Amino acid sequence: MLKIAICDDENNQRNLIVHMVYTALNLKNKAFKIFEFENGEKLLYTKNIFDIYFLDIKMDSLNGIDVAKKIRTINEKSIIIFITGLKDYVFDAFDVQAFHYILKPINEDKFRKVLYSAIKNFDKKDKFIIAKTMKNSTKILLKDIIYIESQRRKLKVHTTYNVIEYYHKISDIEKEICENTFFRCHKSYIVNLKYVRSYDNIFITLKNSEKIYISKYKLSDFSKAFMYYLKDEVN
Repeated sequence: MLKIAICDDENNQRNLIVHMVYTALNLKNKAFKIFEFENGEKLLYTKNIFDIYFLDIKMDSLNGIDVAKKIRTINEKSIIIFITGLKDYVFDAFDVQAFHYILKPINEDKFRKVLYSAIKNFDKKDKFIIAKTMKNSTKILLKDIIYIESQRRKLKVHTTYNVIEYYHKISDIEKEICENTFFRCHKSYIVNLKYVRSYDNIFITLKNSEKIYISKYKLSDFSKAFMYYLKDEVN
C-alpha cells in the first residue's frame, strides 16, 4: 500500500490535492492511504516515512524546501513533489532531488500525469549497467551515476557512493545509457544532467561541487539539453 503525505497550510488547496490523488489512484485500482498535514512541523513530528510527499513550498515558519531537506536526511528513496505558486525555488528543488515541481493553479491532467509517473517507480525495476572486471561484475543503477570518466581504455564510473573502474569504451557505454538524463559533454566525460548544478564555458559544476570539463564544441548542444531537462522537470 502506498503511503502518501500531503502538506499544505491552505485547507482548500490541501483538500483539492487529496481529491485529485483519490480520483487518480482509484482509476488505477491502487491501494493507498493519505496522511494530511497543515504544516511542515507536524509532518516531521510524526517521524513516519512516506512513499510520496506532496509539499507546498511557501508555508509559515518551516517552508517546503526545509521540510524536504530534513526528509532527505532520513530517507533518500521517497518521492518528493512540490506544488507551489512560486517558480523561484526550482533549483532548490533539484538540491533535494525532487521528483517534480508543479505550479499552481494545478492542472488536473498534469497532476495525474506526474502522479502516474511517480507510482511507476514502485512498479518497475531500476535500469542498470554491469561493470565487468577480471575478478567480478558490479551492478550499477543508472540513477546513482553522477558522471563517467574515460582514461585511455578504462572507465571510472563516479556514483553517489563510490567510484567503480573497469575496462570499457566510452562510446560503447554512451550507447548503453542512451537516456534523456545523460549527455556526452566531452570526449572523456558523460554527465548525468540530474546532478548538474551549473556550468560555464569550461566546466560543469556538479551538485557535489566537483567540476568536469565541457568541450567548446559541445557547449551549445549541452546548453539546449540541460534547458530541456529543466523544462521537463518543471512542467
